[in-house]
Amino acid sequence: MSEAAQPRPVVLRRVQLSTTAWQLLCESTSATLGLPLEATEGAGSGAVVDQMPEGQAPRDAASTDAAWAELHALDMSPRPGEVKRQWTGAVALLLTAPIKVTVRATYNGVSTTSVLGLQAGRGLAAHQRHASEQDGQDTVITGSEDSMEITLFDEEKLWGATARLLPPLEVVRAGAAPAPMNSQPTVVIAAGTPAAGITAVEQANVTVSVVTAIPGMAQRLWAGMWSVRDGKLLSVTTGTKDQPEVRLTGVPAGHIANELLFAVVGAHEALTAAGKAAGAGAAP
Repeated sequence: MSEAAQPRPVVLRRVQLSTTAWQLLCESTSATLGLPLEATEGAGSGAVVDQMPEGQAPRDAASTDAAWAELHALDMSPRPGEVKRQWTGAVALLLTAPIKVTVRATYNGVSTTSVLGLQAGRGLAAHQRHASEQDGQDTVITGSEDSMEITLFDEEKLWGATARLLPPLEVVRAGAAPAPMNSQPTVVIAAGTPAAGITAVEQANVTVSVVTAIPGMAQRLWAGMWSVRDGKLLSVTTGTKDQPEVRLTGVPAGHIANELLFAVVGAHEALTAAGKAAGAGAAP
């Protein structure tokens, strides 16, 4: 009798490293692949080569040497100035990804930013934590951790790889579940006015965006926003009637997963359609 197949892990590889070491990985990969500087933008919260993460001193020779030593200790660099081929390929998943997902969340005074690149059935996620404060209805980042969590995963495990980076609330991390058709807003708030119709304090908030880079065309963007209040998940949307307004609509646990996965499917369909159109245009 054959043994039952073991499920593939959500995360294929995980490593924790400093923001300086992550910058060096991005810089080295960009140089190796001949990418423009702009390609590294958005590779992680603040951890890009043209600006320093919040609260981190400008990089000097000593910090650069320390970061290369860190990469060597993590078996990611054979010597200063070089990155192992497998890690160059892994980081390239994010820097050159045609589909990029950005997730921002706040919970218990801690905010996080996760950037995930999807390409050729694999994904790489760069994740960073921040200290934050509430300023009215807005979340203000007051500092960033000098640490990045980098994970490599199969795209089929996208939600599992994303959920583990979100606030530890079941309504946020639950598997995909669509909202009922024709759901009506629970609360409608006119822009610029306090949320008078909401008595429960916000426990967490999550925003998700999916950007699809289609060759020869403008980027395709999808975005969603959610708030958790009194243990319930609310979808946050904006609208304009007589004046701008914010609509909060109760949705089931799993709505974030459902919307993200649906948006990624749409991104793949757009890339496939663009590829077919390009092929048809090139045909004699």
